[in-house]
Amino acid sequence: MAMVSAAHGYYRHQRKQAWLWQRPLMNDVREDLITPAYAEELKHWIQERGRMPVIRPRTSSVDLHEDSGVEWWQVAAKYHLAERFPDNSEIWNSPVGDGNRDYDQDLRSRPLLANHLETEVALHLHTNGSESEIPSGTRVIYQTGREEDRALAGSVLCYMRELITGQDGYSGFNVEADPRSDNKGENRIAKMASIIIETAFHSNPNDALALQDPVFREASMKGVEKGYRLWREGKGCNPLKVDPIATIRVAAGQSRVVDLGFAGFPQYPVVIETKNVACPPGWKCTDGAVTLPDPDSKPAQITLRCENAGSAPIYWDTRMVDDDGVKSPPVRHIVQCVRGSGVLASPAAHADDGRVATARRLL
Repeated sequence: MAMVSAAHGYYRHQRKQAWLWQRPLMNDVREDLITPAYAEELKHWIQERGRMPVIRPRTSSVDLHEDSGVEWWQVAAKYHLAERFPDNSEIWNSPVGDGNRDYDQDLRSRPLLANHLETEVALHLHTNGSESEIPSGTRVIYQTGREEDRALAGSVLCYMRELITGQDGYSGFNVEADPRSDNKGENRIAKMASIIIETAFHSNPNDALALQDPVFREASMKGVEKGYRLWREGKGCNPLKVDPIATIRVAAGQSRVVDLGFAGFPQYPVVIETKNVACPPGWKCTDGAVTLPDPDSKPAQITLRCENAGSAPIYWDTRMVDDDGVKSPPVRHIVQCVRGSGVLASPAAHADDGRVATARRLL
């Protein structure tokens, strides 16, 4: 079981005798209210792809919480856990100072729930904030000195970067290269691997727009799920990448089938795209695409064809695009079309086959 925690929520401030939000509204984003949607997104993908049950400290119920006057999903975890685990007050009523009791108990209740249920992992979802608008991007924090947690944090950052930057409009989004160590209660109290995911800065206007974008939400949480799943499987940071493709010679009217090596863990189906980047004058070059429906569709191959008489180098870029929008960097390669026949050629492919990248000299 995994614990997925949506940070903060509406709580009662003892000294002020009032119900308050834990975080301010900035750039139309309030952390208390946006993290639940991210938690539901992550819960879905862990259950769908990781085949693992998920527990959330905060509820998704839209019923009215009578004491606060807001819906239950908006309320801090402490109050939901008191309802759900009335006989386990050590979760939601742990000893704290008298300064701001419910606030402190709420923070502690999330890792204490994970400990009580003996979950495999604790994933704490936050947005980040600063007094300046300048800081931006994704950060992941682990407890200082816990190497297992550091490895998990690194894996999550790796695949959040891969998933987020694969989406249109987010290729330059800042995802930190390395996780940060710190002494945070959510991580420190947890007895299992535990990380804090600061998805983006609500204090940065561009990040705030991203946080409100369903495309960004889905991509970022798919990245968290993928990083966690591959960490569980003992796999490291290995973004999608196509191996170099050697220059090949193809005779007129012939085709070559080229095996494509690649690294990474794509989500299937995967499309292999071969696009022309330099077609000689007087030639017509047609792009090709091949779909691999599942991981058993091996080997990954592309077909390159030279249509008729003529000799020229043809330049192509080949990349893989998976079902989540992850794109490998394009690999530049050359097909040398040559006159004559019988030069390392395979049976001819049809010129109108959209799977085949074709070069043809115009008559």
